[in-house]
Amino acid sequence: MKQILIKTLAFLRRDFQIATSYQLNFILTSVNSLLIIFLFFFISKLVAPSHSGIARYGKDFFSYIIIGYAFFEYFQMLLRTFSSSIQNEQITGSLEAMLSTQTSPRVCILLSSFYSILISLIQLVVIFTAGVFFFGFSINDLNIFAFLIIFILSIIIFVSFGILSASFIIVLKKGDPISWVIAGTNFILGGAFFPVSIMPEFLQAVSKIMPATYILDALRLTILKNYDLTMVSRQAVILLAISIILLPVSLKILTAAINKAKKDGTLTQY
Repeated sequence: MKQILIKTLAFLRRDFQIATSYQLNFILTSVNSLLIIFLFFFISKLVAPSHSGIARYGKDFFSYIIIGYAFFEYFQMLLRTFSSSIQNEQITGSLEAMLSTQTSPRVCILLSSFYSILISLIQLVVIFTAGVFFFGFSINDLNIFAFLIIFILSIIIFVSFGILSASFIIVLKKGDPISWVIAGTNFILGGAFFPVSIMPEFLQAVSKIMPATYILDALRLTILKNYDLTMVSRQAVILLAISIILLPVSLKILTAAINKAKKDGTLTQY
């Protein structure tokens, strides 16, 4: 455990030094998010709160969409951070050296993305803070415990998808069908920007196999309606089952991808 902590701090220090060389990137990303929230705020004035898909959560459309947008941005980052980290290491020529150390290759890849995950979490907080202070978004009904359980399960699921994405990058170099397929299908069909109930019935049926459908529904209920864990137990059980299956499978696939690239001598290629 001590060694893992030391290595985590080392990766954080390295990535912090790199990130501080590009401070403007974080600022521009945050400003862009605030501009999008500003746009959503005025669009929300066109949607009646009484709409059945919105009324389920007891708030207006702005409250509905800011949650969808904020978590869409965060989970999309979880999908892409591992593959982006792998590509950066490939381009700089440090991937083979990093994966040849005594540290497990899986640990190296996970820790190399830890800083990006933390920064994106800060941006998530920035989005909600702006919504609360400037646009009247309310978190007074937040059930913290239930929210954290759903949020942690959500992170496990999208980290697993991100690991699968990184596996494709290691083997295929630039071909990454995972991140854009998962992001597109999950959040378009999962209700990030509009209620699932307004979609055609066949798409509503498809949405039932998307983790984001259960994630966003449970997050909105725990944030906007103070639902406790027993009230979102169905969503929690489904997400737990997906997590238990998906995480070990994704790690096994990542190990297989690394071993194949080592055997083929293609770790340094990109």
